Amino acid sequence: MTRFGGLVIDVSPLRTSRPFRYAFSARLISLLGIGLLVVAVPAQTYQLTGSTLQVAGVSTAMAIAMFFGSLFGGVLADRYDRRRTIQLARSAAGLGFVILGCNALLPHPSMWVIYVAAAVDGLAGGVSSSALMALMPTLLPRNKMAAAGALVALTTDIGTMISPAIAGVIIASGGIPATYFVAAVATAATVTLFQAIGPSPAPGTNHESPMRALVTGVKFAGTHTVIRGILISGLLVMFVSGPMVLLPAFVDQVLGGGPTMLGLLYGAPAVGAVVGSLTSGWTGRVHRNGAAMLISVALMPLGLVVLGASGAAIVAFLGLAGFGLGRALNDILRFAVLQQNTPDELRGRVSSLWMVQAVTGTAIGSMAAGFLGQWLEPGAALLVLGLAGVTLGLVLLAALGSVRRVTSDINEVDLSENTVPVGNAPPEKEGSS
Repeated sequence: MTRFGGLVIDVSPLRTSRPFRYAFSARLISLLGIGLLVVAVPAQTYQLTGSTLQVAGVSTAMAIAMFFGSLFGGVLADRYDRRRTIQLARSAAGLGFVILGCNALLPHPSMWVIYVAAAVDGLAGGVSSSALMALMPTLLPRNKMAAAGALVALTTDIGTMISPAIAGVIIASGGIPATYFVAAVATAATVTLFQAIGPSPAPGTNHESPMRALVTGVKFAGTHTVIRGILISGLLVMFVSGPMVLLPAFVDQVLGGGPTMLGLLYGAPAVGAVVGSLTSGWTGRVHRNGAAMLISVALMPLGLVVLGASGAAIVAFLGLAGFGLGRALNDILRFAVLQQNTPDELRGRVSSLWMVQAVTGTAIGSMAAGFLGQWLEPGAALLVLGLAGVTLGLVLLAALGSVRRVTSDINEVDLSENTVPVGNAPPEKEGSS
């Protein structure tokens, strides 16, 4: 029983920190609300235009806005009160939801309103995500970063699994306008919860221009070998997430399945991720968490290898679930290592780079998988990408010595020796021991 208890997710941050409890609840509600938008906007766009190109256009507008919002949000989070930044961003998103709802009630809803409101929500979502990533670690002691990472990952997993189904029920029963208004109410609830956290003053005085401040953050990430290594490994994680675009062809040509099987396989990584989060209690006790993070990067693509080699739906499901489990554990460990090695005055900008790589890495991986799928049959393409991911993961494990040597008992951040204006450790050569 004790051994099993050691595997269960560590929820002590929720018990011991009221501000973190409020932030956790607000993030979960916010993700559920955003999930409603992700379903409702494409559904309404296709309903109005019958064009998949228009659906892609709206999604692209939202993604581009989120990209720039994440970068801008990181600068704001290091310059102003983080709680207030989140509240203002979520309020702007809530206003966008209301506008979408009112537009949907019109006899002839306007597509340009949908484009603008979707872009506003993407921008606001990027700002609030970067600010929240910077805020949450400040609400807990440093030895609780892995536990915090697990809880943050769990909110993402739950939101991914539940919100599409909730959106479908609301659209079927109350229509698309009701979906937007429910999302607006959820957003108002998150703003209220953040108010209960209390002020979160800026970590320091920053007189740089916004662009200069962003450059400082990028320079820090590029010269600090641990942070640079974490971001490089994160790119590989996102890259091997791209092959999901091959699933429709794989189900059709290899498994001979239809929409039901495809839907189940698309949901398999989320199932594995929830299992990984719920059994992540051990991650907080890992001493060499940097090495553990890199090992998870190398093992995660094995799920794609199992998928590509499978000829049965159950094996494919297990492979994808294993992939999702590995990614969840990697996210938890990466969150802990990143936050332990980032000074508070740069936490917003470093978090924004993490958010941006999630968008760009997955997009690049999707394009690479799609290109390879033009030359190889789906199963072979998945095998190649999975084996390439394992190989690159092992290369990173060998090459990123500074990350591999990171331990959970890291000392407080020392800014004195860094060549960048702010930082937490002097840049070192990758081969140093």
